[in-house]
Amino acid sequence: MSKFDAIRPFYDSEVNEAIVSSLNHPMMKAIMNFAYPGVDENVWQEQLKRTHSIRDFQINFAYHALKKVLEKSSEGLSTSGFENLEPNTSYLFISNHRDIILDTSLLNVSLYDHGLLMTASAIGDNLVQKDFLLKLSKLNRNFVIQRGLSPRELLMSSKLVSEFIYQLLAKENRSVWIAQKEGRTKDGNDATHQGVLKMIAMASNENNCMDYFKKLRIVPVSISYEYDPTDALKMPQLLAEARDEVYKKEKNEDFVNLMSGIIGQKKRIHIHVGKILNEELAN
Repeated sequence: MSKFDAIRPFYDSEVNEAIVSSLNHPMMKAIMNFAYPGVDENVWQEQLKRTHSIRDFQINFAYHALKKVLEKSSEGLSTSGFENLEPNTSYLFISNHRDIILDTSLLNVSLYDHGLLMTASAIGDNLVQKDFLLKLSKLNRNFVIQRGLSPRELLMSSKLVSEFIYQLLAKENRSVWIAQKEGRTKDGNDATHQGVLKMIAMASNENNCMDYFKKLRIVPVSISYEYDPTDALKMPQLLAEARDEVYKKEKNEDFVNLMSGIIGQKKRIHIHVGKILNEELAN
C-alpha cells in the first residue's frame, strides 16, 4: 500500500490485468479500430494481451492513435525548443491548457520523437468518473487531481499531489505535466494561477521556496491550435460569467468537450517548450 494509491497511475505490474479487463469495452474497440483501421480485432487484442508496461502501451498503441488523430483532424504538429532539453532528465512542465486530452498527449508524442522522457500528467477526477476512462488514464500515466473538496480536504489533497510530483521528479526520474491553472483557458488569457504554484511548493523542504522550484527543473510550455474545435462549446460558460451568473455543467459536458477536441479540425498545431526557469527564479 502506498499513500499515493488514490491518485497514482498503474504500476507496470497492474497494467496487463487492466488491459485484459478492458479488451471488449466498446470504447477500447472504437479507439483501436480508429488507430488500426482494417486490422482484424483478434490481431490487436493479442498484441494488447502481451502488453505489460505503461511505456509499451503508450508507444505501441497510444502513440499510433495520436498520430492518426493528427492525420485526420489537423494539418500537422510542429515543435520548437525541445533541443534545449536533456535526455534521461526529468522536468516539471507547466503548460497553458487548451484541450482536455491533446495538450499533454501531444507533448508526450513530441518528447518521444525527440528521445526525451515522457510525462506523468495531472487529470481532474471529473474526467475519469467512468471505470474505463479511469483505467485508460492510468494506462497513460495520469495522476488524479480531486475536485469539489472542502477547504480542509483540498489542503490535504494538494499536499498529497505536491508530494507525489516531487516523488516522480526526484525519486523516479519521471517528468511531470501540469496545467498552469485549473481547467482549460476559455478566454485566451493564459496566466499561471498562484494556487498551482502554492500547491507545487507544499512538498518543499527548503527555507527558500525559489530554491525548491529550481530543484524541480521547471519548464514552461505553450501549445497553440490554429482552430479550437471546442470554441462554441465554451460560449455558454463565458456568457454566464459575463452576466455574473453561476454556470452549471450539463451532464456529459466534459466528455462531449473531450471528444470534440480529439476529432474536431484543429488545422496547424505548435508546441514550444522554454528553457528551465533558473535566472527568473533568482529575481
